[in-house]
Amino acid sequence: MCVMPLRTASAQNAVVNDTRSPQQMIEEYRRVDSYLSKLKLPDQRLLLIERYLKHALPANEREELLDQGSQLYATQLMLYADDPARSKHYQQKVQQFLADHPSADTPAIQVMLLQADYNRGEAAVTRWLNDPSDKESLAEARSDFQRIAPKLVEYHKSIQKRIEEQWDVIDRMPSGSGRESREKVVRELEGVVGRAAFFGAWSNYYLSLVEDTRGPSNYSKIAIELFRGLLDLKVDPKSTTPWHEAADPNRMGLEQEWRARALIGLAMSEILDNNVLDGQRCFALLEAGPTSAEIADQSDYWYCRGLINAGKLDEAANFAKMTIQDFQGNSSPGKTSLCVLLADTGLREGANAPKIRDMGIQGLIGLAKLGHHSAAIQLVEKYGIDLENSQGFYMMWLVGQQQFAEAEKSKSADDYREAQTQLRDALAAPEAKKDLLSASECRYTLAWCSYRLEEHAEAGLNFQDAVSGLKGPNPGKAAEAAWMAFVSYQALAKEEPRYGLRAIEVLEDLKRDFPNHQYAQKADYFIAKLQQSRGSMTSSIRQLQSISPDDPNYWSAKFDLCNLLRQQIDQASSEDEKKELAGQLKKVADDLQTRLNHDSAPEDRVSGVVRCLLNVSDLARKDILPSGEFAKYVGASKTLVSSLPPDDRAWVDYHYQALMLARTQKNEGEVATHADWLLKNAKGTPYEQSALIIRALEIDQQVAATTAPDRQLLEEGFDIYSRLVKHLGTTSGAVKQSKNAKVACSKAADFAEQLHRWSDAATYLRVLVEAYPKEQEYLQRLGRVEFTLQNYPGALGHWRTLLVGLDKGEEAWFEAKYYQLACLQQTDRDQAKTVLEQFQLLHPDWGLPPWRDKIKTLAQQISGSGGS
Repeated sequence: MCVMPLRTASAQNAVVNDTRSPQQMIEEYRRVDSYLSKLKLPDQRLLLIERYLKHALPANEREELLDQGSQLYATQLMLYADDPARSKHYQQKVQQFLADHPSADTPAIQVMLLQADYNRGEAAVTRWLNDPSDKESLAEARSDFQRIAPKLVEYHKSIQKRIEEQWDVIDRMPSGSGRESREKVVRELEGVVGRAAFFGAWSNYYLSLVEDTRGPSNYSKIAIELFRGLLDLKVDPKSTTPWHEAADPNRMGLEQEWRARALIGLAMSEILDNNVLDGQRCFALLEAGPTSAEIADQSDYWYCRGLINAGKLDEAANFAKMTIQDFQGNSSPGKTSLCVLLADTGLREGANAPKIRDMGIQGLIGLAKLGHHSAAIQLVEKYGIDLENSQGFYMMWLVGQQQFAEAEKSKSADDYREAQTQLRDALAAPEAKKDLLSASECRYTLAWCSYRLEEHAEAGLNFQDAVSGLKGPNPGKAAEAAWMAFVSYQALAKEEPRYGLRAIEVLEDLKRDFPNHQYAQKADYFIAKLQQSRGSMTSSIRQLQSISPDDPNYWSAKFDLCNLLRQQIDQASSEDEKKELAGQLKKVADDLQTRLNHDSAPEDRVSGVVRCLLNVSDLARKDILPSGEFAKYVGASKTLVSSLPPDDRAWVDYHYQALMLARTQKNEGEVATHADWLLKNAKGTPYEQSALIIRALEIDQQVAATTAPDRQLLEEGFDIYSRLVKHLGTTSGAVKQSKNAKVACSKAADFAEQLHRWSDAATYLRVLVEAYPKEQEYLQRLGRVEFTLQNYPGALGHWRTLLVGLDKGEEAWFEAKYYQLACLQQTDRDQAKTVLEQFQLLHPDWGLPPWRDKIKTLAQQISGSGGS
């Protein structure tokens, strides 16, 4: 029925002689159109309409086809409005359709065609707003919006009226396909009227700008009315509840981008209409609703854009200062756009207005905080801003970045030196101490200046100090900084062995903080090379002991001395030598503690002293120093470490020693506190292992105390034991050599089994079976798990091993026989029948319960003709 008309519709345009009556043709058209509609083939429906319009049809039937064609084209234009290629294709098709059939022109089609004009106008007005000297774009935008704004408003009214009339008709219609078809058409019209309101509102907003009618005007009133109607936020003068309190952001459909952008348009129109407070209320609704993260990120930009568009530059400047001061890295498109807007506007408009110019400076500061130095420098150069005498960390930092970029081009030592001096001055500013991320970014650039100048000690120190501030927001750059610290120290290690120790320390931190980074994969190799090349430590120790307190490197040298002494203690061959060296280390630690001014000392100095004191406590714990010193030095460390930021590495050392002390003193509460801290904050470090063991024992006790442990406890048990296995060893060799590794591996598998995490259980049990291939318990557990995973060949091998080793009269043997038959049933049915026959001959009673009934059931399945 459908093939013939379709072929005809897609063939030549000429109409052949057709003997059918108009009524027959229209009936056939409706049947085919209905079929194509169900298949959702709009292009074929349009071809069909245009084909039948070539026939001589009565006026009413012709009107029906034209109306359907108009609706279809409007729908397609709406569907592909954001697809430039397809939108252009349908616009051309529509233009030809309307040229052939002028009476098919409808408000719905015109609205969708005007969207393309709107897009051109919006692009032009955006160019002009970003560059007010672009008069050509201004003229283009004015021409476009003067033409389309009134049309869109008029079309909105006419389509809205038609929709209301159609609903009146539908309400009187009986249920059925006719009503459903008409409802579908009206729903499509509602989509068109929504677009007319949306683009009509924005067109009037922009028309107000290009006509230079900032402030209340007919244009802003029309925009507000359309936006409010679209969002169902109309103000009811009779209501006692303010509109913004009655509005529910969760029921406004703000998850849809166009509705969120309509609310932004309303806010900006209210601001343009001198109603800033209602504009702010709109943005509050936007942020409170289910708005997409991308749109919410742009809300500050659009609020500021609205103020600037309305000529409210003082308010924009106040907002800029309040907003930028809260920036702490974490760049986003919305933040970046806001900073560029502030800088562009403030630097352009503020030549004779200090407050507006400061808004531009705030934009530059924001870009610096976000790490967009190149963009900030481009704006500085664009507006000819002289930064040489700028004060404050951020502006001084920008100067330094600019000088460093120039030095990278010239490769001149003098240029690097100039940038180095500027960046040092920037870091000395008070603001640098309040913004760790920005200070770390600045220090990273300073480190590169020193590295280019072959001042490797300073470079290494600055690269190392930059890591802590970068590793949260920018782990890639933090890992790069750590690696460059190692490279810098390595360059000094041959001449000054103490820097070899620092290089090793940096690599160890790199492995801990960035375990998955490519640099971490190289760390072990370079650690081994450095340890081989360091040679005797005695000369290094002697050299470090001779450094006087007035030396600028005194503190770092003494920290290196403590680390070298501790390494030599660990390598010493006699107890007397260990105690002698431990005494020297304690003396250095005591001296540093006495010299430290806790209230004014920099954090890295306090951290170094803490680690020296904890070295002493560790030696006392191991009875190399008097055991009474253990608690004393842990206590002294606690006093100092409390002033350090939570991510300082001294905290890990402290909590480990405090944990060991609490265990010695049998203080279970303190043990739990320190173990919990290490579990959360010391992942991947050697100290994690002790905390894992303590928590694992607690979990075992909790599980043993109940017959039905809850899932949360089982999940934690699996997490703890799987982490512990990583420390103790995950290979069969490690499990063979260490009883603890064997137990941890078995426990991890046990928790996985209870959680039905069969793949995880199989992973651990395979290691155990490889290490202990005859162990009954491991074979049974792995056999069950492999069977559950439907790895029948693998499971079969384990059950066969058990059948050979077990006593044929015990229950475990019948379990193995059951699983052997069940695996064969899945892999080799004939073999399963043979094994079953042998079993029945030897065990006519079918064995022991509970396997007796299970084997009987299985035997029926194997012997039956229907398969398993």
